[in-house]
Amino acid sequence: MLFRRLMDGQPHKLAELAEYLQTSPRLVRYEMSEAGAFLEKEGLGTILQHNREEGWRLTPTAEERRLLEEKLSNLDTRDYVMSSAERRIVMQLMLLASGPEPLTSQYFADQFGVSKSSSDKDLALLKSDLAGSGISLDSRVSKGSTLKGEETAIRRSGVRILEQQVDFESLYQGSQRCGVVERWARELFCDGTVPALFALLRSAEQNVLARWFTFDSFRMLILTLAVSLVRVRKGMYVNDHPASMAVMRTTREYSEASRIAQALERRFKVRLPAGEVAELTLLLASAKYVSPEPYLKDDWAKVQVLLERLVHAMSEEMGVGFYRDEALYTALQAHLGPAVFRLRHGIPVTSFNAQEIRKNYPECFESMLRALDRLKSPLLENITEDDVACLVLHFCASLERQKRSLPVSRVAIVCMHGAGTANLLRELISSRFKNIWVVATVTHTDLPSLLERDVDFVISSIPLPGCTLPWVQVDAIPGEQDWEKISRMMHQYSCPAVENNPAVRFFKDMMAVVQRHCEVWDVDGLMNSLTACFEANGLPVQNGRIQPKLAQLLTPDKMRCGCRANDWEEAVRLACGVLTETGDVTAEFERSAVESVKRAGPYIVIMPGIALVHGEAGKGVHRLAMSLVTLENPVEFHHPDNDPVRLVFCLAPADNWSHIQALKDLLDVLGRCPIKKLCGAKTPQELYRYFEGRL
Repeated sequence: MLFRRLMDGQPHKLAELAEYLQTSPRLVRYEMSEAGAFLEKEGLGTILQHNREEGWRLTPTAEERRLLEEKLSNLDTRDYVMSSAERRIVMQLMLLASGPEPLTSQYFADQFGVSKSSSDKDLALLKSDLAGSGISLDSRVSKGSTLKGEETAIRRSGVRILEQQVDFESLYQGSQRCGVVERWARELFCDGTVPALFALLRSAEQNVLARWFTFDSFRMLILTLAVSLVRVRKGMYVNDHPASMAVMRTTREYSEASRIAQALERRFKVRLPAGEVAELTLLLASAKYVSPEPYLKDDWAKVQVLLERLVHAMSEEMGVGFYRDEALYTALQAHLGPAVFRLRHGIPVTSFNAQEIRKNYPECFESMLRALDRLKSPLLENITEDDVACLVLHFCASLERQKRSLPVSRVAIVCMHGAGTANLLRELISSRFKNIWVVATVTHTDLPSLLERDVDFVISSIPLPGCTLPWVQVDAIPGEQDWEKISRMMHQYSCPAVENNPAVRFFKDMMAVVQRHCEVWDVDGLMNSLTACFEANGLPVQNGRIQPKLAQLLTPDKMRCGCRANDWEEAVRLACGVLTETGDVTAEFERSAVESVKRAGPYIVIMPGIALVHGEAGKGVHRLAMSLVTLENPVEFHHPDNDPVRLVFCLAPADNWSHIQALKDLLDVLGRCPIKKLCGAKTPQELYRYFEGRL
């Protein structure tokens, strides 16, 4: 695809190529290097030109073009000589698959058809590649190399490589066409297990889970299980039990994981200890599903806004960027709807030991109590301690996810004398936190020397009032509260602070200017293009949760005034049809929206005279979008309090968070503009003024 794009003879910048290939500029830069090496090898190195201002282009003569097309059409993976970067990827996969058995440099050289010195260089570079990943390369003379580190970290690295290198859709369809690195990945981890895993998980969806995974969750489960089975067969187990194991055993996901684990044991003749079942439970708990649970989703829009406020309140209380965890949004969205329904109808939560959760996670529990007191949401009126405990577990799971993905923290330890107590503290911290690298152990008198070291924060057993570096005081033998303090420092000082990122602030300011002066037809497309442009110029903004405002989504072309509908279903189809016409959604979205009302009732009528139609996040949705239809004749939705309906809004959510700002704006507009005014608008342009705030 890269050569096909470059063959048009026009210059192409990295950002434009990245958008065309739907990948990152960094990966395109690597691919350009590989393309140049291929052309050099084929004697065509002079045809690839690069200009800093214009970008990359191919300038072949007619004969060179013919030769290049011939070479590309006849290229076979058996004839392909891997680059050092590709060999290192395969080396890591081979080491993952070998388990405790060391592999020698000569073994790699024989497998790749290169010299032993080349393999030695590759291994040295691989050791550097792994720095900061939580795993390391243990190389011993005459014995070979193995991967060292926490088993869960080793497996995550394998899953990450498979995600990047394996075309999962092609694998699922049984296609054998693949590149050389993917062929190695398939042979090592997929060919012997994945077809059976496909059948086993599909059976589990039907017989155990009674719900279907989204494509992304299905892919993640398959790849994770494929890596896990290879490691388990080599005797490499996850034996650690989470602190919340007793609580975990009471969950639906643990029961489902246990039954799937039994099926895996029967099919693959392996033994899966309790630690492996716990890991599978966490996977199922974080998975997304195609069909929502069939509960009544009262106050759906208000629940969405409550979700956002709760996440930000907990972020402020604990000093942790929970708002960056999309999995947390997904889990809370599934939890809050039925929780609000239970609280309203006095249905108690079951199978939760609030006292144990409060004991094991005291800081998170107390932070949740303070956050709920700040919010004072009527939706959570009469909330019980058991309900609080349920919410706490979601945030604890987020902390664990973030802890696993944190970069390595460079830490200094300060004690009074820097000897026995300091060394003990160092060992305890290093054992507890795999993401912490203790780079110095000093006395309080040597504190100024740390200013010359690359230190993220300081852990001290004594007060440090004059320290200019971030620091935290703990006991010489830390207790649970001390561990929580250190964990909070890791989250605060090892993660990039998105709010202080000038690129993110500039991005938001620029979008505000565009919103004031332009009518944007494709908000997602504009944001994606601008994000790629910023990234290409060294200004990453993707970590900023950019949420479009209502006026950016609900533009005049997405509104219809004075329509007629015979019943609620026709009204829903009218609102969905607007987004189908503009290409924002497919017919699948419309079917999903109608079926949701048929299944769960008229919960979409959010206030008197107003319905908010919404489908399942991402289902039949090309991009986040909204529409509005005003009805000439009121329509009954069979809601006990809010019929008849005159305004039908439609929201097509692309995910679980990007629409929340628009919902906040919508609730504000509906709170200040009487329905008669909105229904009285004769044209979309007149109606739009209300949502812009001009009327």
